[in-house]
Amino acid sequence: MNETLIEKIEARHSKSKTWRLSNKETGHFLDVIFNIDLERKMRTHRNFSFSRFESEQLNELMRMVPSLKNDYQLLIDQQTVGLAYLPLDHDKAKALLQQIG
Repeated sequence: MNETLIEKIEARHSKSKTWRLSNKETGHFLDVIFNIDLERKMRTHRNFSFSRFESEQLNELMRMVPSLKNDYQLLIDQQTVGLAYLPLDHDKAKALLQQIG
């Protein structure tokens, strides 16, 4: 069974938040960057919880970690999620991955 590790690697208040989802067996990882401007916009809109959005997005992306063959980065910003502020499903996210290195 593949084990996925989750760690926050950037959490400063004035910076975009970055989470690393990594496959313990292969060592390959996905860095997920939540743009600080998206977070600020979501916090100003009534009924939008950024923490909930962040959690739901990470849970969805965890499904792709066992199949990673390289290391990747994914930027989550206004352009990728749109005005509905809904998390990307893992199929749509795959098309947006940028390989690192």
